[in-house]
Amino acid sequence: MNEPWSKEKKWFLSEVEGLLGMIPFPMLVVSAEGKVLHVNSAAEYVWNCPQITLFQQSLGQLVDSALLLETVRKGKPVRDLTVTIVDQSGKRLPYLCKVHPLYVERVAEGAILQFAKPPAEQEREQKRRNATRYSFDDIRGSSPALLALKEQGRKVAGNDSTVLIRGESGTGKEVLAQAIHSSSGRAGGPFIAINCAAIPESLLESELFGYEEGAFTGAKKGGKQGKFELAHEGTLFLDEIGDMPPFLQVKLLRVLQERRVERIGGAVSIPVNVRVIAATHKDITEMMMAGQFREDLFFRLNVIPLYVPPLRERKEDLYELILHYMKKFGERFQKPPKRLSTEAFQCLQRYHWPGNIRELENVVEYIVSLETGDLVTVNSLPASVREQLQEAAEQPVLPQQTEGRMPPGIDAQMPLEKTEELLILHALQRFGQTTEGKKRAAESLGISVATLYRRLHKLQRQQKFSK
Repeated sequence: MNEPWSKEKKWFLSEVEGLLGMIPFPMLVVSAEGKVLHVNSAAEYVWNCPQITLFQQSLGQLVDSALLLETVRKGKPVRDLTVTIVDQSGKRLPYLCKVHPLYVERVAEGAILQFAKPPAEQEREQKRRNATRYSFDDIRGSSPALLALKEQGRKVAGNDSTVLIRGESGTGKEVLAQAIHSSSGRAGGPFIAINCAAIPESLLESELFGYEEGAFTGAKKGGKQGKFELAHEGTLFLDEIGDMPPFLQVKLLRVLQERRVERIGGAVSIPVNVRVIAATHKDITEMMMAGQFREDLFFRLNVIPLYVPPLRERKEDLYELILHYMKKFGERFQKPPKRLSTEAFQCLQRYHWPGNIRELENVVEYIVSLETGDLVTVNSLPASVREQLQEAAEQPVLPQQTEGRMPPGIDAQMPLEKTEELLILHALQRFGQTTEGKKRAAESLGISVATLYRRLHKLQRQQKFSK
């Protein structure tokens, strides 16, 4: 008799625990005496301590409110009771508490407590979350290309025209977008950013335009505002706009034309006052020719085009950027200042920087974290940087004219990567695929065996993904 009841009880407790864990608000289950019986994961973040620490604590230790404990004892349901939460460090936080009493045979045995921030605090937190962190002063560098870009950006900030920022990944397109917003008349409004490539197509529409209650299975009660509504009186930054699916491009075009948005499942057109800044690392012109991006949307977005140059095109900014990030990470990790040797700086100057500013920041963080001395040498640089420089110094050499004619299929106008590939394949065909053959092939190309193996591995990967 006890075993089925024990199983049923365990199942019930497991179900309650699962349901409480899915609720995003901090929740406590307490006894009539105020002892904590259960907490959900959201409560960990509010009280700043693990669930196991919260178990068996008294309500008075976690919440400074005699009225709340009295309400629990009497079994009274209450909405929006003002209380003060005391976290593990002693910090006091204003909250509203909803009390749902638990009765067993008409006797109040405890309560479920749900906590939420007051509306004014929620509004302040929303403003903090949607505030910008960057201005034009944070765009570092004094190269002519960058100074011209900053000057263009400052001029653009003075009006509400739509902006399209183009540039490679890691060049700082969002930093520029935030700087434009911070210097504009909309600086007091929200800056809402959304990455069109990071959200599945099925969710992107609801994220952008919102939805009404009951619009689809799983829709929140009361519906949800989209990014356009959240950005009202502010700026909406559409990052990686080139990855937006065609069916959403049509809807976005209409919103840009009408300045009104219609939620999924809704029948009301909501006016929005939003400035749109879009960005992409893709070649939109090529995408239009391939039918992947709407031409009319491009012209709507490309009112003011801005181009962020890659780091390799403004190497004169490199030293200033390195010093800035060295200071930043030195202060963060509490490390003494470091000096950059001439050889190390020359290596960084020769490096191609495919990841641009983002990669530079990572490289400097690596150096500051791992270099124990005060002088940064070539050996202090990440292996990926040193290996690429070694490969660049070991480019396969073209056969000399005295050795006969060029290998078949090689043209002087051919791209360098394709030329390298054909030279390597021709050398392997000539000397064979054995270990000794690969050594002789590497010697004939003027590269090391290790570099030859890296190139072969790269070719195999390219062939795999091209299938």
